[in-house]
Amino acid sequence: MTSSREDPEILPDAQEEEPNLPADVPPPDNPDSVNRTPVLLPLFDSVALDKLCQVAEMFQDRERQRIRDEQLAEMRRRFAEQRAEMHRQHVFEVAKAYALELHSDQALKQSKDDDEEEEEEEEELVVKGKSRFDDAKKAIKKRRRYSRSSSNATTTGIELNMTTNRTAPSLTELCMRVLAKNSESIKSLHLVPDHLKKKISSLVSDSSKVDKAFMQLLVDDSPSEVSVSNCVDLEENDLAQILSDCDRIGLEVLNLDLCGRAMTENAITEFLKRAPNGFPALTKLSLQGAFCLTDNALALVARSAPLLRVVNLCECSLLTFQAVKILADCFGSTLRGLNIGGCQGIKPSDVFRTSLSRFEKLSSLSVAGLEGIHDVVVEFCASRGSNLTDLSLASCVGVNDGTIWTVGRYCPNLEALDISELDSLTDASLKEITDGCRSLNSVKFTRNRFSDEGVAAFLEVCGGSLKNLCLNNLRDVGQETAISLAKYCKRLHYLDLSWCRKLTEEELRRIISSCPLLRSLKLFGWTQEFLEDLSRSEVKIVGLKMTSLFAHPDDSYPSVDAKCF
Repeated sequence: MTSSREDPEILPDAQEEEPNLPADVPPPDNPDSVNRTPVLLPLFDSVALDKLCQVAEMFQDRERQRIRDEQLAEMRRRFAEQRAEMHRQHVFEVAKAYALELHSDQALKQSKDDDEEEEEEEEELVVKGKSRFDDAKKAIKKRRRYSRSSSNATTTGIELNMTTNRTAPSLTELCMRVLAKNSESIKSLHLVPDHLKKKISSLVSDSSKVDKAFMQLLVDDSPSEVSVSNCVDLEENDLAQILSDCDRIGLEVLNLDLCGRAMTENAITEFLKRAPNGFPALTKLSLQGAFCLTDNALALVARSAPLLRVVNLCECSLLTFQAVKILADCFGSTLRGLNIGGCQGIKPSDVFRTSLSRFEKLSSLSVAGLEGIHDVVVEFCASRGSNLTDLSLASCVGVNDGTIWTVGRYCPNLEALDISELDSLTDASLKEITDGCRSLNSVKFTRNRFSDEGVAAFLEVCGGSLKNLCLNNLRDVGQETAISLAKYCKRLHYLDLSWCRKLTEEELRRIISSCPLLRSLKLFGWTQEFLEDLSRSEVKIVGLKMTSLFAHPDDSYPSVDAKCF
């Protein structure tokens, strides 16, 4: 017999149990609400949500993969187009070369087109980041293939304009020459502008006639600039008196070059006793050749001129590395130009290295003639090279291709560079300068061992911006350099080709005729007959027989130091 629990149909009507309510809760008013079955919400399914997230991530991965595939396909398509274009260009060049071989008489006519194509290829390679210097050397080698067939057509028949006469000197220039010749008779330069005083002073200095009386004429009338390039005749008492008498409030530029005997610690001390305020407005100071200037004397000068921005201490032989430390302590964040070239007392040391790196805004630096400082230069260029616009490393023993590599890499804003008298440099240095320093307008190479192709490649890339160029005594400079000078250096104002034995007279004529802005050409070591012939042209020739070195100093090659000092 089946029990009632197994057969639900015979179960008696079971009464629903009342819910267990707390004792303090009253029963509900509506009894139906107690009997109603509660509605249960579904539980939160975390497993299903994880699966949904996985599906979403899968779709995102597929979308990213699709985008990558599209980009890769696009890159492959572009690469295929470039290869096809290169193949077409190669086929064209091969066909062109074959046609030129068949028609050799047209090779000379096609050389110009080849040069234009090479220039376009160079531009494309520059965009791809390749060396412009190497590409230029390759173009020069290719140019040599046509040199024999085109030499007769390109090097003969060059004539210079010898009929144009030079302009006569102005009345102002004639008057200044007369005044300089009779400087001892001048009573006053009152109301003479500062720029004319500077020219008169330059002429008198070239004649070595600067004395106390002439210096007194220059400092009268409260000038803003006093410039004398030859003060060898001044004494200590004379200098102290002259500096005390001048209007120091408005004086901004003071150049007392070759003041060796006068610029001493005693003279500066005596001057500061008479004028305790020193030079409150002085911004530029040049004491080149002050061989009696010591570190203590320089410290007195630095404290008396708090606004100094440019300091020229070239050939001050008594100065040591302490002088650089003194300048760094006083003008570390403000100094813009520093020339310590030829200061043989300055030796490489940790103090010198640290002090030099403290010049935060230094844009012009000359360390010409200092020995063993290549490591200091490397460290300074690596840390402060981006500010440099003028750099002179001439005659610095120890400077090599590695040093110039640092200059080319970290000094992209260089405008003037002097690396004369450095025998260890090779064409690798020219490559780094060419590829790294794109703003050069003044370059000085003297007694370097650069090859003819290297110099020519440098000129092909950078020659368009050059205004001043010195190639003095470069033994290998020859035909290729001459071609590059004539073709690319159209803005040259000053050119020095002294002792370039491999250049011919005809090549020099081509250079002169192709550089319309050329003002002065220095040609020591050439035959006098040829120079006399060239002297009738508009270009001023420096190097004629029996011509003084001071005949036209304003038209000779301006040194890198002269741009700021």
